[in-house]
Amino acid sequence: MAPPRLSSGRWRGYYAQMGQRHPQEVALEFADGIIRGDGRDDLGTFAIDGEYRVDGDEVRVGWIKTYDGAHSVLYLGALRDRGIEGTWSLRGLDGGFALAPPDA
Repeated sequence: MAPPRLSSGRWRGYYAQMGQRHPQEVALEFADGIIRGDGRDDLGTFAIDGEYRVDGDEVRVGWIKTYDGAHSVLYLGALRDRGIEGTWSLRGLDGGFALAPPDA
């Protein structure tokens, strides 16, 4: 069962690239250490497949964001006060991201 703060449902936030924040919205499902979802940002629609791990008070997440018919991006992060924060990377490019559930 997912920790209470990893609530399945809609999450909103951004990914940062070259000093600009790009909004994204995702529907995430957390169950038994697995993350699944889909969403949309300014590049298009995508699917998410990944994992989360709980170690004491720390929750770490990692997933692959795959754009429909296009490239995939690695996301690594951790649960913070208001949501998930971390970094993304793709073939020598990288940046930050943040997501929060609507009730955060």
